[in-house]
Amino acid sequence: MRSANRKETRNYTLPEAIQATIAEHLYEVYSKSASLIGNLDRWTQQRITDENLAKVALVLKADDPAEACYRDLVREIDSEAEFGIFLAQQSSKAEYLQKVLGEPGVSGQLYEEIPAIAPTLFSEEAARSLDDLDLVWATIQARHDRAHLDASVSEIIMSFLMDDAVAVHDMTNVMRALTYTYHEDHARRRCNLPVLLGDMEIRDLRIMVAELSERCGSYEDRVSEIRRKADTLYRIPLS
Repeated sequence: MRSANRKETRNYTLPEAIQATIAEHLYEVYSKSASLIGNLDRWTQQRITDENLAKVALVLKADDPAEACYRDLVREIDSEAEFGIFLAQQSSKAEYLQKVLGEPGVSGQLYEEIPAIAPTLFSEEAARSLDDLDLVWATIQARHDRAHLDASVSEIIMSFLMDDAVAVHDMTNVMRALTYTYHEDHARRRCNLPVLLGDMEIRDLRIMVAELSERCGSYEDRVSEIRRKADTLYRIPLS
């Protein structure tokens, strides 16, 4: 990976270099006490670490590690986008959320429609929420944050495999542009809200998303595989 990490990890094996970089990344995420993940209990943070290290092991064991990592990255960004469409707004501080606001199919205003959207897309949470839909927003934030964290780890792995962090970052921007646009359109159509894309645009978008879905397979199946692998690995304690 073309960064300062290359100098620091040049004497490591590839798995050791990847694990060291991921451990540092996760430590930084957990240290942000203002974030949802930073406020998780120690056991849950350790489990997140275990699962991401298990993902490293599965990727490196694959016949084509770069392809395996690419599939993980697509699935995780897709899951991030499913919930991130409600967090992408002008006040968002995250660079990747500001980036998708430049896409014609991402309004940056979908959060305003949550009262109309929640009964359809978050029916169970809406039924148990207070008037401010607190459980709906907690679900959106939690699922987005976990998917984004997993995607950031896959981006690190892919940067090592491709030896080009800039190219990988550009690739993730393209993935987000595609998936955030798709999920906003999907949410709008399911909830009978005005759409932003024309028929030709949405047709092409659906074709691209379908091709990615076929290539990458089931997100839930991959998560289950990672969790099974995490249960078999020796735990690396949080420092």
